[in-house]
Amino acid sequence: MPINGDHARLNQMVTPSYEYHRLGVADCETVYACECEVFAEDPWTYSMIEQELSSPHRYYVGAFLGSVLAGWAGISIGIDADVMTIGVREQFRGTGVGHALMSDVLAVALDEGAQRIFLEVRESNVGAIHMYERHGFFPIGRVKNYFRYPREDALTMRKDALSGSKPASNV
Repeated sequence: MPINGDHARLNQMVTPSYEYHRLGVADCETVYACECEVFAEDPWTYSMIEQELSSPHRYYVGAFLGSVLAGWAGISIGIDADVMTIGVREQFRGTGVGHALMSDVLAVALDEGAQRIFLEVRESNVGAIHMYERHGFFPIGRVKNYFRYPREDALTMRKDALSGSKPASNV
């Protein structure tokens, strides 16, 4: 499945020193190290990251400052797409990198025919929830004990392809 994010567009969106590249299996060690840093309480395993980065039904993009991975995001591709992860290292937060990464994965999913895009987020992660709302997501439910360490419910959110606003019903 050919998926190509518009990295030229991305490279102009945020601080010009960031470079955006599609991630692949060769990036596993770098992504794993950053995963353990950003999600220290419950990181994905190396094999999970390797599986995600090698799947033809996934799209992952990284934001680099020189050779340093500042942030990354991934999405499953299909009619119902799912934001798999988005992570920004602490020293790069507040620079717009998270928004740029989210914009890229959403654009790729929509270009590939997604009708709905879903994600789960910790209920306590108010900053992320606000960012997702700015990208057109709205809450549709909760998943009890979705996150393990620490144990926490997830807020499930959805974005519809045809409109960024909340539909008349939450179905």
